[in-house]
Amino acid sequence: MKKMFLLLLVFGLTTGSFAQFNALMKKQAHITAPVPVIAADLPVAGAQTPNPIVSNKSIMDDPIVSQTRYDLQSNYTNQRRIYYFPDGTMGTAVTWSTQDASWTDRGTGYNYYDGGAWGPLPTARVETSRTGWPNYLPFEVDGEIIVAHQAIGPLVINKRVPKGTGAWTQSLMPALPSNITAMFWPRAVTNGPNHTYIHIIAMTLPTGNGGQTYNGMDGALLYCHSLDGGATWTPWTQLPGTDGSVYTNFTADTYSWADPHGDTLAFACGESWMDQFIMKSLDNGTTWTKTIVHQSLYNLGGNSPNFFYCPDNTMSLALDNSNKVHLVFGLQCDSGSPTAGYYRPYTQGIVYWNEDMPQLRQDLDPDSLYANGQYVAWVKDTMVFYPPSGVSYSAYYTSLTSNPELIIDKDNRVFLVWAGETSLVDPNSYMLRHIYGRFGYINSGVIMWTNDTLTDLTGDWIQYNFAECMYPSATPALYCIIKVLFQRDDYGGSYVKGMNVSGYLGQTSPDDNYMTVISWMPCTFGIGEKQAQPTFSVAQNYPNPVNGMTTIDVYLQNPGNLSLEVTNLAGQSILRMEKTNVLPGMSQFVLDGSTLSPGVYFYTVKQAGQSITKKMVVQ
Repeated sequence: MKKMFLLLLVFGLTTGSFAQFNALMKKQAHITAPVPVIAADLPVAGAQTPNPIVSNKSIMDDPIVSQTRYDLQSNYTNQRRIYYFPDGTMGTAVTWSTQDASWTDRGTGYNYYDGGAWGPLPTARVETSRTGWPNYLPFEVDGEIIVAHQAIGPLVINKRVPKGTGAWTQSLMPALPSNITAMFWPRAVTNGPNHTYIHIIAMTLPTGNGGQTYNGMDGALLYCHSLDGGATWTPWTQLPGTDGSVYTNFTADTYSWADPHGDTLAFACGESWMDQFIMKSLDNGTTWTKTIVHQSLYNLGGNSPNFFYCPDNTMSLALDNSNKVHLVFGLQCDSGSPTAGYYRPYTQGIVYWNEDMPQLRQDLDPDSLYANGQYVAWVKDTMVFYPPSGVSYSAYYTSLTSNPELIIDKDNRVFLVWAGETSLVDPNSYMLRHIYGRFGYINSGVIMWTNDTLTDLTGDWIQYNFAECMYPSATPALYCIIKVLFQRDDYGGSYVKGMNVSGYLGQTSPDDNYMTVISWMPCTFGIGEKQAQPTFSVAQNYPNPVNGMTTIDVYLQNPGNLSLEVTNLAGQSILRMEKTNVLPGMSQFVLDGSTLSPGVYFYTVKQAGQSITKKMVVQ
């Protein structure tokens, strides 16, 4: 019970009784949902009647760059769909269609911001054939490139120089591996002189989607690259440590690239029923080193009668200024088997790891992760866990905090973005997701968050209070600003994803989906001016509101003295506490709230001239 109570505090569930807590634990223990085995990207026959309740909202200040009826931008992890160029221009590429079934016109919906305005909404795809899953990247001196897959055959590549204008040049390449009819769900990056090196990872199409096995794997992950702008390519290669001797198969969209630094490349792979690992190359893709982040018991199959914590198939990684990999992924619970699995919808959390850290504990215990500073994001709206009768989650088959995007800029500033569940409800009584962010710095090789504030980037009441916001794709940071492209509509869940799933919970009728770009600038200083990097973080006191004892967790990067001061609304000091010679890691202040009069107070923690202030309420 002690451990469960700690979990309650870690997740920030502000409740006044163990009765409420027990109800939550009972709910999490018993609500399960089946996970579909076959990834979505199959034609669907038969249109359904559009929901007549949909209402169009004002675009306000957040531009809509594309409108699509096809609402699945990824099965799990996102590819790059937006790029913010150093000259202040931007380009976006999304999976686009005007149809409600079969989607024969499906392809890349492209838009471009010339520094002053966005272009008109796309009315046709970029490609000449039906495609999906576009990657949008810089190419050559002032160009752009889109890499997507088609139903049968090689990947489709479209290039254009200069960007934003003129005709696209289309090619079908690289050549397919022997006896394989299609490569699917690609992820691409560019680097090298003027971004003329192109690196791609993609999957052989599984048999369940009409494909073939490859070297004994039903869905193999392969790598290839071009060092001459796509004129010639290396053959598709199965990298060491990713073959059938280690894994039975890979799953669509469970892998992601970091933005390259020079000749340093890195990508991550991982899902609920296999290892979470990174592949890193220091020589531009010639040789690779595999590092396991979290080791799974089920890489070659197996069955788990009990639920276990595992990655949720969504992840992101980034290289810092020393070329060290930092990785984040969603946390969830699964049971059953890879082919007949169940997941626990009411699980949450974003897990953090870097190359200096040891392999994560196999049980991915949230208590331990939080204590080690590795549980870095969670559901902000705790009423998610107490929905009214008839209200439920919508099934993306991922954590309640999923699809993270991790960006590290040239000054080692860190931007974390993800999609998180809220208690807002759509017309079909499914809870909606919003896009959240958290900001920090790299200090002594570790991400130090400025505070525990989780910012709802889609918190504008008029635009987003009744909007589902999903599939965030974040740009590289430019002058401490990142741009986030995401999909919003009026219904929880994905219509496309639910079409092949019996008993799907979520959107069951197609509607208009608005691909929207928002800006986030969490820095409060001017261009070129740096702030002192924080060396500690302070958690929100728990419980809050306070009725008796309350605890404040402080995580220190460096040893030293700590002080805590509580003030009232008038700024008067109420109490002060000191800790000397505190070692790095987790420390705590415990306050007796019964000595304080009911009201609002502020507590400030200081170390080495730095301070962090938070608010608490005493009942």
